[in-house]
Amino acid sequence: MTALLAGMAAAPGFAKTAVVLNSDEDTFSIIDTETYKETARTHIGRQPHHLIATPDQKILIIANAGGNDLVFIDRATGTVQQRVEVSDPYQVGFSPDAKWFVSNSLRLDRIDLYNAANYQLVHRLPAPKTPSHIGFSPDSSTAYVSLQGTGQLIAVDLVSGQQKWVAPIGKQPAGVFVRPSGNVLVAIMGADHIVEVDPRDGNVIRRIKTDRGAHNFLLSPDGKTLYVSNRVAGTVSALDAEKLETNATFAAPGGPDDMAWSPDGKELWITGRWRASVDVLDRDTGALKTRIPVGRSPHGIFVY
Repeated sequence: MTALLAGMAAAPGFAKTAVVLNSDEDTFSIIDTETYKETARTHIGRQPHHLIATPDQKILIIANAGGNDLVFIDRATGTVQQRVEVSDPYQVGFSPDAKWFVSNSLRLDRIDLYNAANYQLVHRLPAPKTPSHIGFSPDSSTAYVSLQGTGQLIAVDLVSGQQKWVAPIGKQPAGVFVRPSGNVLVAIMGADHIVEVDPRDGNVIRRIKTDRGAHNFLLSPDGKTLYVSNRVAGTVSALDAEKLETNATFAAPGGPDDMAWSPDGKELWITGRWRASVDVLDRDTGALKTRIPVGRSPHGIFVY
């Protein structure tokens, strides 16, 4: 097995590291979250875009869309356990009950549903065009996928693998976030807002203005604030998670994309797709604490 996350096996280094995927150079960066320094940059496979921890939190999965595989890294040892062949895994996610593993093939226009126990393909659903981000219903019955190329949101029954409905919601929908109520929020990257969608039929309930290029979501550790990265505007909006009203807007120039929390929950880490850097903002003030250079087109981020 190949050791990739060197030095992460021993405490306290394990709890003080961030992993950032550099999509345009087929690498990932390892960052020390105390010193804010990139400590290593390693080739991982073609076009790594997103990454996710397994439900038991023991394994970190890196999805290589162009390489058509998943890389399984043991979080305790930093070694590659295995590589699993998966067709064009652009965005991936586990259902809340951990029974389903869903992979969006943005390049190949389809949604693949796998048995999460063994990563065997169960259903393949054509989904024109460019299926992007994923959200799941609280009861794990449904996956909601944004279709960037058609301006729609599709609801997929996980058991049958069939489409429940597909509905127009706005130009270039991206990030998906499901509220505790079951209502679905989708960031509209081709405009300046997010939408709240009825999970029963896809009808848009309301539109909430954030900023240009609304792209992705991250909930605060206390569940009270919902953050939205606005890629075109170069900002991050902080919304009241219950009322969905914008309380603050923070500067994050350079195409802010995916977000994560620091180990202590006091810092917001944001990848800058157009700037080859990661911005670290103070959670309370939104002030820029530091900017960390990484590889080209940093996308997915995971903070230990």
